Amino acid sequence: MIKNILVLVFITNYVNAAVFGGSNLGLGGYSDHNCSKPMKPYKLYSFSGQWEIDNYNMEVETYNYQWRSYINCIEEYLENANNDIKRIKEKQQEAIDEAQSR
Repeated sequence: MIKNILVLVFITNYVNAAVFGGSNLGLGGYSDHNCSKPMKPYKLYSFSGQWEIDNYNMEVETYNYQWRSYINCIEEYLENANNDIKRIKEKQQEAIDEAQSR
């Protein structure tokens, strides 16, 4: 009797465990991320004028923006991967539940 109640509680909690969010699953297997890692700006050994300083500072600002975009892209990829892991675990549990039902 207690075992049946525990199974019922487990199934009730399990049914509500739907995964929402993005996914990285594709037809050709699990995809790599498609995030572009920015290249650091080339730093001159010495600057010969204000234009070079201003240009370098602008390149650093652009690099910092691109780096934040890259990190956001990686974080989204990881979040989607975690969603996929949850989906896979749900399917595993469905198979276990099916095999255990009589």
